[in-house]
Amino acid sequence: MISVGLELTGTSIKVAVVEGSAAKPKLKAFVTRKIDARKGEAEDDIVSVLKEVFKEAKAPKTGVVASIRAQDCMIREITVPFTADDKIRKTVKYQAENYFTSLSIDDLIIEYSKFAEAEDKSKLLVAGIKKSHVARRLELLEEIGVDPQSIDLDVAALFNTYAHLGAFEDVGAALIVEVKSETLKVGVVEHGKLRLARAIRMRLGSMKLDTLTPKSMGMPSGAYPSQADESARLPVVILDEDDDEHFSLEDSGITEVEREGLLHRVFMEIDRTVATVHLETDIDKIYLTGSSCVLDGIEEVFTEHFEIEAVRLDIGAKLGGKSGLGKKSVSIEGGTAVGLALKGLGIDHAGMDFRQEEFGYRGAFAQVKKGMACLLTLMFAFTFLYAYGLKQERGEKSNRTDSVIGMQRHLYTVLFPDVTTEDGYQPLASGGNNFATELGFKRDELANKYGGGGGGGQGPTLSSLEILRHFSRAKSQVSPRFQLKVMQVTIDPKPTNQSTFIVRTSEEFGTVMLERKFKGHPVLIGKPGRIRALKAREGSGFQFEFIVKIRKPSVGP
Repeated sequence: MISVGLELTGTSIKVAVVEGSAAKPKLKAFVTRKIDARKGEAEDDIVSVLKEVFKEAKAPKTGVVASIRAQDCMIREITVPFTADDKIRKTVKYQAENYFTSLSIDDLIIEYSKFAEAEDKSKLLVAGIKKSHVARRLELLEEIGVDPQSIDLDVAALFNTYAHLGAFEDVGAALIVEVKSETLKVGVVEHGKLRLARAIRMRLGSMKLDTLTPKSMGMPSGAYPSQADESARLPVVILDEDDDEHFSLEDSGITEVEREGLLHRVFMEIDRTVATVHLETDIDKIYLTGSSCVLDGIEEVFTEHFEIEAVRLDIGAKLGGKSGLGKKSVSIEGGTAVGLALKGLGIDHAGMDFRQEEFGYRGAFAQVKKGMACLLTLMFAFTFLYAYGLKQERGEKSNRTDSVIGMQRHLYTVLFPDVTTEDGYQPLASGGNNFATELGFKRDELANKYGGGGGGGQGPTLSSLEILRHFSRAKSQVSPRFQLKVMQVTIDPKPTNQSTFIVRTSEEFGTVMLERKFKGHPVLIGKPGRIRALKAREGSGFQFEFIVKIRKPSVGP
């Protein structure tokens, strides 16, 4: 089985291809490309870039799991008064309405992940995103022929990767920190569950280096969703490696003061995020990822500041792919894309999916659904017409059968009437209404009584017309040269008698030719009798008798 994870942000496209099963997934490919959707003078459209990335990764367009950004969502921690998942699923949208007051709840897709239960209550991490944002994402992917089976939150997908790799085993609480040039993403994990997801934009214009302090604390409670980016999709352009306008820790063009200021901003936002969560245990570990964490020694910087062990996991090596922690490696930049691909194989530790309500996934064959529906409709129509035709034909044949039986009944009534019966005919000896069989019985009975063929194995009875027909056919097959002419006919159709034909011919050999036409005849036997030459007053030629008898039927062994 092959699954594809597609992370589409405002500045990059990342595709991870994973194959295998949930028990043993293996990373096959990872491709990342930078984009810039802010430049109106772009030469290449994002659709063409997506096609290139899929082609480079040799990724199929089925089994795709896409992402939405945490900065496009509103994220809250809420408590609901029950623990059953079916009740939570049915009521979470209305429970969240009290927390998402800035927008109509009917305009949002609401998804959740349960991270704790206490006293018949459940604590949920709830995310809401505008339906219009999901619709645009699906429309964009439809342009390249992709219908994602799921849409996951990017921080939840990142958590999914680390959870699958066992990063949170024997760890009370941990942080997942993704630092990129434009965005800081933080996931708070406790007891192996995602407690909080937060995304903060890191822009050059928003940096105030002279006012930052290393461990600022603020905003005592609640989650901090950013304003959703509702701008329409713009053209994009592929950026060169040195064409990034954001601060980046790995950018060699910035000064040490600027890098230190950026780090302080990151530390401050992490502190603020952790302060909003009431954790039961202390944070034991920090997992670093993202393009700005490519610097050697970044773990020591975080460890020294927070006094907590900070590490970078080699995701590629653990999943059987290319190992390493360098720039554009899957371990540094592909954590979210890998988590999405793992979700496609059934590995889903957060359990979030924004393909809901009118955006629900319709299945792998949704694109051919209309064609299949039309085909099935046509097949049903043709089957119905064929069955209807058979029914009509059966009705016609049934009517014909009834008509034949009716004719046989009328014939039997005329031949063997009985005014004393209700139906006007003698009862059938064979029973039922098989008049054809009964007529055969009556024929044999009369033949036995009066002779002339029929029952008792004496062969069939021929009418005079039938004998004349066979004789005429034989005569017509003789060459006109012999000028055969019938002068007189005596017909006796009984097998014990014979029929006589007086025939004239221009040549004596005409008798032989007529006899030959009766050789092998299945019904009649024909032989010439007396022959004489015509007198002068009768004309020229000969006159002869031709004797015809009914052939006796052959008797089997």
